[in-house]
Amino acid sequence: MEPVDTVELALEHSVVERGDARLHVVRSRVAPHERRAPLLFVHGYPDTHATWSRQLEGLAAMHPVAAFDLRGVGASTIVGEPRAATRMARYVEDIEAVIDHVAGPGGQVHLVGHDWGGVLAWQFAGDPERAGRLRSLTVIAAPHGAAALAMLRARLRRHSLADLAVVAEQLRRSWYLFLFQLPKIPELYLGRDPVRTWVGAHRRGGVPRGDPELADIDPAWARSALVALLPLYRQMFARTTLRELHELRKGGPRTITTPVCLVVPQRDLALTPELYENIAEFVPELERHDIDDNHWVHRSRAAEVNQIVHDFVARHEA
Repeated sequence: MEPVDTVELALEHSVVERGDARLHVVRSRVAPHERRAPLLFVHGYPDTHATWSRQLEGLAAMHPVAAFDLRGVGASTIVGEPRAATRMARYVEDIEAVIDHVAGPGGQVHLVGHDWGGVLAWQFAGDPERAGRLRSLTVIAAPHGAAALAMLRARLRRHSLADLAVVAEQLRRSWYLFLFQLPKIPELYLGRDPVRTWVGAHRRGGVPRGDPELADIDPAWARSALVALLPLYRQMFARTTLRELHELRKGGPRTITTPVCLVVPQRDLALTPELYENIAEFVPELERHDIDDNHWVHRSRAAEVNQIVHDFVARHEA
């Protein structure tokens, strides 16, 4: 496998019209009779599709690759009334629309998600009507919601100091979740100096100082990455979301039938490794890789992550 940064990749740019959003998609050029399923990358917060540049460059020689900006982020825009357009279900539906675009109606992809992109990918794979669109799923730095909730509840019920310390540590790392619940204040705070704030967040999350992604940053794109996904955070504690998680636990785990590769950064600034403890209960066909690094491990350890993704996808391509 070629090292990353050695492939001169020419990407095709296109737009997927979604009625209430226009999604900016980039993809490698595909041969007319290509039969391999594309790798579709979904970014998290606060990112654009550019966070995947090292994966697009490093994997395009072996696989068709594609990525897109989530609605409202980067070159993707929201059309019309923002409240309805930023419902979590619309982001999941966007993934299917982009799959139709890059793989054809009824086509399949190998889905790869990081952070919020991973959360949305879990939801996509957990929907029995959509799971058939996936040949495989790779999730980086994003726990399965119901599995993480099961871990937290189990540790709280045990009442031991060690278990309470794990929960307290996760709450400490999740301080920003509570800040983001406030109206307007996060937008004002994050939009004051978006480039500096964006770079600072990525540096704290392990992106190396010399990473080219941290240079020549468009302030408008940085602000969109910092602000546009805040509605997703505000829906995390919504009554409907909490009720769905509770009903999922009450009725037993919903099995994800798609083969899953999980990449867990052990020094994630936002997520403790314990959040992934119960994952096997939900994912019977699971391959897990623990990497001693921080949240943006696909930037800081790009060659290693690329090799993991390439090997996993190759085993599930047929």
